Amino acid sequence: MFLTKESPTVKRRSKGEKTRLLILQSATEVLAKNGIKGTTHRAIAKHADIQLSLTTYYFKDIQELVHQAFTLCSSQVTAKTSLAWQPAIDLLSSVNKTNLRKISDKENFRDKLSDMITQQLVKSITDSPVELSVQQLLFTEVQVSPQLHALAEMHRTTLLAPYIRLCELLNSSAPQIDADIMLTVFTQLEYRNVAMPNKEFLLEKINATVNRVIGNMMNLKG
Repeated sequence: MFLTKESPTVKRRSKGEKTRLLILQSATEVLAKNGIKGTTHRAIAKHADIQLSLTTYYFKDIQELVHQAFTLCSSQVTAKTSLAWQPAIDLLSSVNKTNLRKISDKENFRDKLSDMITQQLVKSITDSPVELSVQQLLFTEVQVSPQLHALAEMHRTTLLAPYIRLCELLNSSAPQIDADIMLTVFTQLEYRNVAMPNKEFLLEKINATVNRVIGNMMNLKG
């Protein structure tokens, strides 16, 4: 967030820092559209509407530019993650488990939680298509780009944290494993639907999948 004159104790970004950030943000958008092979200094400069010499001045090595673009995207995604899942965590934290003894009560709670998670996934799909595309690319490229491996591992660990907490609150006997399953299923839902033209994703199918995963976590059949 850029600082205002009312924040004198915090240093404002210099013109150079703003240009550097513009290049990195443009690089993430080019990555999302063209993939790594299509992410060049020229493509980034054209997308950012700046001179080619500026991209090569700030980032002489295209590999380093791509790596830092991935890093920027990762920080943006993970910063949103903890905030995005907090309502679901708060809901689970506040519920009195003794009030969920009846199957019908558990089913109603499952449906409420599933609706909340579905809304979060849809928000991610509609609001963050570039970040999701770059995230998917990051996980794919670790197979051929070892230097991205550490970043991908750290990124996934951060994404996994709120899922582990959700599974713990759902009294999972194996929260790490169940969280990994949940993260895998939900991110695949995001990746599949972010590619849909005009956001024509299947809301009911997303909700049905989420409902089933949460129901399994709560030992509900059907």
